[in-house]
Amino acid sequence: MTHNVFVSYSTKDKIVADTVVAFLEKNNIRCWYAPRDIKPGADWGEAIAKAAGECKVFLLVFSSSANRSQRVLDELNLAITKEAVILPFRIEKLDPSGAMLLHLSSRHW
Repeated sequence: MTHNVFVSYSTKDKIVADTVVAFLEKNNIRCWYAPRDIKPGADWGEAIAKAAGECKVFLLVFSSSANRSQRVLDELNLAITKEAVILPFRIEKLDPSGAMLLHLSSRHW
């Protein structure tokens, strides 16, 4: 099954990610996100890398938790490497810091 959007989020923001995915899929935009789309017994890292490489759009649910998450940063780095369109979706009033600032400063919010 082809996915249009890879959704990256901190597990602390899962309720928001679930809501975003439900809205997009209700509008016929197929999303990939963990853990829903990882098959039982599959290697998580491999599944995430494959999906992030195949999706043309990378949607980052950005929060203070995502800003501190090494996993989210790893997924963002992979999206940049694969030249995906990156859409940060800010759910808290804060600016990125550290490596997130480097990668997101030139993105349209």
